[in-house]
Amino acid sequence: MDSLQIGLQLTLFGMGIVFFLLAVMALLISLLLRFDRAPAETMEESAPSREFPEGLDADALAAITIAVRAHRIVRRKQAAPAMRKHQPGTLPSRWVGIGRTRQTASWRPIRRG
Repeated sequence: MDSLQIGLQLTLFGMGIVFFLLAVMALLISLLLRFDRAPAETMEESAPSREFPEGLDADALAAITIAVRAHRIVRRKQAAPAMRKHQPGTLPSRWVGIGRTRQTASWRPIRRG
């Protein structure tokens, strides 16, 4: 009975230390996030303006927009990781497909000549 009591005390003490340190880390992270925020007046100054950049008219801006959209469409066709149609893990992998094919195919022994 004495060893069971010691084991429970050690478990409670260890878990208490872990949860205490997790709480301290959460508090430190929340304080760092609070101090890391930019002041409100700085954020208002850095807001993008709705006017055209200097030297660009509406036609040039439309041409740039069309070129960027066409580039994105081409990148999608190149299967770049940033432009995948499906999220990773939603479709079975090639290894799973090969394994399923082998499971459903009938077994044939290799004929030796």
